[in-house]
Amino acid sequence: MQIDLVNIYYLLAGVIVCAIGFLFVVAKQKKEIKALKCQYEKKSIGMDDSSLKIKTLENKIKTLEAALKRQ
Repeated sequence: MQIDLVNIYYLLAGVIVCAIGFLFVVAKQKKEIKALKCQYEKKSIGMDDSSLKIKTLENKIKTLEAALKRQ
């Protein structure tokens, strides 16, 4: 009877240790995912910024070309 209880205690201890290890791995992956999301958002904002700058410059060029044609 005591041998069975000892085995059950070892089994429970192993399960608990594995669960704690699994939680650490999941927490680390969540941090990495969050960092990647932030990095992606920064890049997408930068791309939007670049396209806006390009459109602004194109509009300025059109305005200058129109002014040159009038003169």
